[in-house]
Amino acid sequence: MLYASTRLNETNDRKVFVDTSGRRKRMLAVAGMVAAAAAALYIGVVGVSVLQAPQTGLTTKGTVNATPAATKTAKAGG
Repeated sequence: MLYASTRLNETNDRKVFVDTSGRRKRMLAVAGMVAAAAAALYIGVVGVSVLQAPQTGLTTKGTVNATPAATKTAKAGG
């Protein structure tokens, strides 16, 4: 019932929003280009960091280097 009562006053030939200047389309296109440029820059930074990772000398496993004093104490028994 509510749907039928709200539709009585509407006409089918009248458009709700018309952008004849094209300003909205240009604004969305520029916003899309800025977002695409930011995404491309981010992907490039991630790609470069992945390619440089083997050259940094980082290992995937943690290593523990014992100091000479700790080695002597461990061998002496405490």
